[in-house]
Amino acid sequence: MKLGTKLIVYLVGVVVLTMLVHGYLSVRQDRENLVSEIRVGMRGFSRAIEAALRDLYADNHDLKATQEFVDRVGPRGNIHGIIVYDLQGKKVAVSSSLTENFPGLDPAPILALDPGSVFRKGKGTEGYIHGPGLLVYYHIEPIFNSENKFAGAFLLGRQGHGWRLAETIKTRRNRIVVTTSVLVLIVSLLILWIVRRNVSRPIDELIERIREIGQGRWEQRIQVTGKDEVGLLANEFNRLSGRLRDTYGSLVNEQQEKLKLERDLRHSERLASVGQLAAGLAHEIGTPLNIIGGRAEYLTRRPRSAEELNENLLIIRAQIDRIAGIVRQLLEFSRHKEPTLRAVDIASLLTEVRQLLQHKLDEKGIKVDQELPESPPVIQADPDLLQQVFLNLYLNSLHGLETGGWIKIRAEVSDNSTKIAPGASVARWLRIAFEDNGPGIRPEHLDRVFDPFFTTKDIGEGTGLGLSVSYGIVRDHGGEIQVESEPGKYARFIIHLPVTPPDAATTGQGLNL
Repeated sequence: MKLGTKLIVYLVGVVVLTMLVHGYLSVRQDRENLVSEIRVGMRGFSRAIEAALRDLYADNHDLKATQEFVDRVGPRGNIHGIIVYDLQGKKVAVSSSLTENFPGLDPAPILALDPGSVFRKGKGTEGYIHGPGLLVYYHIEPIFNSENKFAGAFLLGRQGHGWRLAETIKTRRNRIVVTTSVLVLIVSLLILWIVRRNVSRPIDELIERIREIGQGRWEQRIQVTGKDEVGLLANEFNRLSGRLRDTYGSLVNEQQEKLKLERDLRHSERLASVGQLAAGLAHEIGTPLNIIGGRAEYLTRRPRSAEELNENLLIIRAQIDRIAGIVRQLLEFSRHKEPTLRAVDIASLLTEVRQLLQHKLDEKGIKVDQELPESPPVIQADPDLLQQVFLNLYLNSLHGLETGGWIKIRAEVSDNSTKIAPGASVARWLRIAFEDNGPGIRPEHLDRVFDPFFTTKDIGEGTGLGLSVSYGIVRDHGGEIQVESEPGKYARFIIHLPVTPPDAATTGQGLNL
């Protein structure tokens, strides 16, 4: 319900209630005025009738003259009737107006009245009888003789013109209905105009501006035309809009700086990883160089046949290609470029990472047990970033493993589970588990392994960014990475990557990293 409608309903209710109370009080006042008028007249009649009955009934006890008197007085004017009672409360004279049919007079209520209280208390009483179109006031007074002795009582009933009261109530009611209707109409139109001009229109404009801000149009403002509460609200909204625009701009700049810093951190981590690889790669490159040198020296000692030349040159060429491949892999890994999504064969990617680290694995005698599905799914991802994740996990295991240790890598496709990503719409996940039999991770460190700069390595052996960067890369691919460990037995990192990632990123667009 709109504000204007609410105001109209509330005020109309107040007006109607006020007019009803006013009408009730007015009718009640009219009734009291009519009753007061009749009561004043009754007192004069009562004194005159009491004087006549004292002579006729109390002193002379002339019942016939008494009956004639009440018959003559009973139907006159608006007197409803007269009843004379003896000392036992028995009716000894009843006016003909109460025993015969008179238009508009009902004798039953008067005849049923009991004068007993007058006999018990020795003083008069009064009251009224009312009903639909009927209003009769009565006085019951004691009758004393000339010696002031109690001789009986009489009842005087006076018609109060109930039709006058009914007409008064009807007139008053009609006037109240008309007045209330006109007042309600005027108040409703006035409120509707005021609310529409001063409340509804500014609020509608405010709502429209809020929608525009929700769509990113921060420059929109509300025209302030008054100094009332709505004007103050418009001013505050304009100031809030300006602050939101500035805050939004600051957040955008901070987000861009954060993204740039995150990319730089990831690149730095990749360069750090390259530094760790350099020593081992020197050995890998040194071996083919020794072969090349030995073959070249062999060819220069004496003239060789064409077959010997061809055979040794082919060996030299193969070793050169081997060196070029190693250097190319190293450069490809360390290159700083924008991430892009494309089809990735996880089996090939894991094999490439293992080949990069094969020299380190051989040095420590680490066995790698890699178990992949027969037909692993091709996922949409950035292969260079995933290569960095796998390399970080390999290096993390190599750091903690003793000579003769092992690394197990398992990959399988699993259905969605609330344990992976609650509320996710992805139906199938690629689960990749890296497990080693190293010293494991202490329980108090499990919740911090993905925190930036957290490391248990000695100073100079690690930056504490490897797992944190890996965590960010996996999350940016719409996946999850978890850690499980039992100290002294194993450490296991589990990666879940969506087989079909959110937003169907199959066009090779850059990740929002």
